[in-house]
Amino acid sequence: MFQLSKEETKALRNYLLLPYLKRVLEIDTKWVNHSKMKLPRPYLELIHAAITLASSDLKWAKAMLHDRGIHVYIEDTKEDVVICKVYCRGYNQTYRYSSIQIRNQVERRILAYFLADDRLKKKEHSLCLK
Repeated sequence: MFQLSKEETKALRNYLLLPYLKRVLEIDTKWVNHSKMKLPRPYLELIHAAITLASSDLKWAKAMLHDRGIHVYIEDTKEDVVICKVYCRGYNQTYRYSSIQIRNQVERRILAYFLADDRLKKKEHSLCLK
């Protein structure tokens, strides 16, 4: 049995969660575009900024896993469970995530991108100065 480092575990979680997160935000973008909001642009910019941050984090995760020789395969997506296999340093391990776990983690990550991510705040601050 192998043990992933904290950084590798973070990359693995990002690799698994961020595609779901991006999909959710893209669906939300469609909802905002088709809504009858008076001012949809700020919401769309916030969503777009979060998608951009998620894309850069996903790129980092893929590069990290590739550099460390860690291979991740989504083995099965059943009704309520996502099963993935991780191959690392000659060992393999199976991870199971329930759809509720994934939903909760995606929701927390979206909140983090919207509210707490310093990269987003710096961008917002520079937009306010213009």
